[in-house]
Amino acid sequence: MDHMQSFGSLSLGSRLKRLSDSLVQDVNNLYKSQGIELNPTFFPLFNLLNQQGAITVTEAAEKLGVSHPAISKIARKMLLEGWLTKTADSTDERRQLLALTAKSDDLLITIEPVWREIKEYLDKLIASQEYPLLASLAEFEGLIERQGFYQPVVEQLDRRRDSQKITVKGWDASLRDDFKRLNLDWLNGYFNGELNELDREALDNPEGYYLSRGGYVWFALSEDHDKVVGCVALANHGDGLYEISKMGVEEVWQNTGVGRALMLTALDKARQLNAEEVYLESSTKLERALHLYKNMGFRQIPHPQGKSKYDRSDIYMTLKL
Repeated sequence: MDHMQSFGSLSLGSRLKRLSDSLVQDVNNLYKSQGIELNPTFFPLFNLLNQQGAITVTEAAEKLGVSHPAISKIARKMLLEGWLTKTADSTDERRQLLALTAKSDDLLITIEPVWREIKEYLDKLIASQEYPLLASLAEFEGLIERQGFYQPVVEQLDRRRDSQKITVKGWDASLRDDFKRLNLDWLNGYFNGELNELDREALDNPEGYYLSRGGYVWFALSEDHDKVVGCVALANHGDGLYEISKMGVEEVWQNTGVGRALMLTALDKARQLNAEEVYLESSTKLERALHLYKNMGFRQIPHPQGKSKYDRSDIYMTLKL
């Protein structure tokens, strides 16, 4: 068993490093078999200079999308081995230009056929994949570039800490619009804004749909900003049966414990009411929510009526209290 794979996305960097190390070692062996004495890690800068001609370290770093120190380190090694030169720019002596040497030009005659064979073989492997690696990698790199990695994770960690300061409060008529907003955001985000008559009744008149029938509605408020970031309802269906309903959490607050706090509040109230059973309806699209429900003891069973009144719901879960 490859335990690295079992770590999921947490091992992404390590798996890419492992793959890179393996490929670099194989390329190194290929080079040696052809009498080529070039460190494979020189390839990006070597080939860039081959294609672009003389450029500065800064320009090379920008074109390759790596740090200035990383290019400087490789350039120093290549200078020592005689693969490139560094000279002052004739138009601006403050600029130092990197360029391939005659030794590198000679090597190109031997190495370019090897590159072609390597490329052809790897392209064939990639083309055989259901999801081509390079296209997926380019898409992932674009997402990281646009959305970042460090800052979003730090912000999420801050929200997780802030979630410990979340206040869960009961029905407040002044927050009626927040109840509707959070649920509409959820419906728009996952189900193209799908609404049926039950949805409209619950969101337009929560007092009548929940409170007047013996149900409850709670809100999760961020203590620092007094902002509503989540909500949940407990619907009374009589005979000791209650439904967890209309739980919504702002996207940036998801997976921080807000949903769990709301669920615990609703379940605690159901127990106070001597409820025999609590149920909820959900969708296979909502993997994180389903994970939460299962962790809280809910189990999936066939729908008692055969199917839900909500087209979006394909899972029925129940918890005996």
